[in-house]
Amino acid sequence: MRKIYISKNYINIIAIVAFSFALSIVGVQISSVFSLVVVWRFIKSPILLIMNTLPITMFMLFVFFITSRLWASFFFGGTPFLIFHFVNRFKIRLRHEPFVPADIYLGNESTKVINLSQLPFNAKLYALIALFVLFSLFLLIYIKSKPMKLLPRSIGVLLTVVLSIFLYNTAYSSTSFYNKFKIYGSQYSQIDVVNSRGFIYSFLIKTHTFDLPVPEGYSPSDSENILSKYNVEKEDNVKLPHIIAIMSEAFLDIDKVEQIEFNNGYNPLENFNKITAQSYYGKIVTTIFGGGTSDSEFSFLTGHSKTTLSDFANPYINLIRKDTYALPWILGSKGYKTTGFHPGFPWFYNRYNVYDYLGFQNIFFIDDMDIDRENTYYVSDMDTFKFLLDDFDNHLNNYPDNPYFNFTVTIENHGPYANYDMGNPEIIKKESVDSEYYHIVNNYANGLMSCDKALGYLIEQLEKINEPVVLLYFSDHLPLLGENFSGYKAMNYNIGTSEDLEAYLNTYETPYFIWSNNLAKNLLKDQGKIPFVGKAPYISVHYMALELFDYIGLNDTEYFQYLRELREEFPVMTSRFYKTRDGIFTEELNQYQTEKINEYKLLQYYMLFDKDVESLR
Repeated sequence: MRKIYISKNYINIIAIVAFSFALSIVGVQISSVFSLVVVWRFIKSPILLIMNTLPITMFMLFVFFITSRLWASFFFGGTPFLIFHFVNRFKIRLRHEPFVPADIYLGNESTKVINLSQLPFNAKLYALIALFVLFSLFLLIYIKSKPMKLLPRSIGVLLTVVLSIFLYNTAYSSTSFYNKFKIYGSQYSQIDVVNSRGFIYSFLIKTHTFDLPVPEGYSPSDSENILSKYNVEKEDNVKLPHIIAIMSEAFLDIDKVEQIEFNNGYNPLENFNKITAQSYYGKIVTTIFGGGTSDSEFSFLTGHSKTTLSDFANPYINLIRKDTYALPWILGSKGYKTTGFHPGFPWFYNRYNVYDYLGFQNIFFIDDMDIDRENTYYVSDMDTFKFLLDDFDNHLNNYPDNPYFNFTVTIENHGPYANYDMGNPEIIKKESVDSEYYHIVNNYANGLMSCDKALGYLIEQLEKINEPVVLLYFSDHLPLLGENFSGYKAMNYNIGTSEDLEAYLNTYETPYFIWSNNLAKNLLKDQGKIPFVGKAPYISVHYMALELFDYIGLNDTEYFQYLRELREEFPVMTSRFYKTRDGIFTEELNQYQTEKINEYKLLQYYMLFDKDVESLR
């Protein structure tokens, strides 16, 4: 075969553009595990295809202007992108999450993600690699381009660099534009998001958002010095109670809303009210409304407040990328066997990986449950608690000398709530209330009653267990009862993020209580600790684990000792208001208070990224 000589450089540029689109389609195939349906979606959405192809085009043009060789542009320009797609594919297959910039940032930690011996290569992948190499050789041997002169090559290099920088800081930094593209599947599945919007485009967008900016004045040694002030003698040989912490989905103590009246025979919170009357009961202020469950999980398990961590889309996806100091690590170091349980899918908020990073020794999801999933939209709290109790029973049989810690997230009463009559007339219908909003609130209340029955069952079983058990029960956020707070407004409930202080706090308040069975009460009393009963403090959600530690008398962890002091200064922290030690809410902090918040930011950064958990293993 005779060599083909290309004398016009515009033909080379056209060829490079065509090659980049071809490689982009191949990359989509690799990342989507060879799905023609996904490829067709990109073809039908040319803007999305262009957004995923432009980076390849720019890099291939850059290589071409440097080398003046078409084969070099194709091979050296395309290889990095194909490698990224391969890594993304393998990470999805092996770790159930896409490849993100944080994996590169973490250095050695990212090598744990992929083990070469486990890579799921197959015939299609080998064929793609072979075709890519063969076509590169074809271009090398049979296609010869006229060498460009130095000046046009230099101009070409400069233009591609400038244009690439411009695009990166404009088109590839706009999350609002990125979020306009449709998601096929679940918005909570990063795999679905990346497959829907393209890996290359998603990866570049995340380079602007994945990393928490280093706080001004930060140094690991300074943070260690701060924590050293709170170093106390470790409490050894102290018998500790079993701990169960339950985060209840979208729990609102709806009977506290003055405008709500229930029909005879309906009391959606009968058990909850009986339990809280004998417990340590109060309100927490979360950072979310109507969704974003993992934000409250994150704050409870780590002691970190989202209000001081910039506006991240989700801490489980953006922040937790390696073993991170958290409640399970702490309790595990004290002999607890720790379990994290979510009766949903493991990819939901990336819990499959995050629970491991946070130190849970055992992790369970819906696939571990023996239930009828065909007739189940969200797993009921009753099924969830029965699974929890079975796991607790297994623990007592296998590890009788170790205390048990279980963190369970419930999902039964997850929204959205139907806006039509489902035959459960719990709430008295008032003429002034629109039927649509009435049904939303009423159907939510019916879900509450089901959750309440499960809670009553759980307490009943824990009272029978011949072991000391402490139960923490709290909610992640309030339910979304229609758009623009419509369901709440129908109840004349004062709520809103831009309204007065009362409305703002009502938007983020959720209930919590700490309960213990008689054996736990006696255990704590024998150790000189008084089990709290009655009104619990009004605090932010990131103090929730600290409140649990106070209840059981655990006072020997440096970071939580620091949080005790911070709680005195700021019992409540929100993105708008702070409650200070004198009980006043303010939007303006004085110099001392500002310094305390900045110190907290430094310590949070240290605990998230530089704190070593090896000593807790």
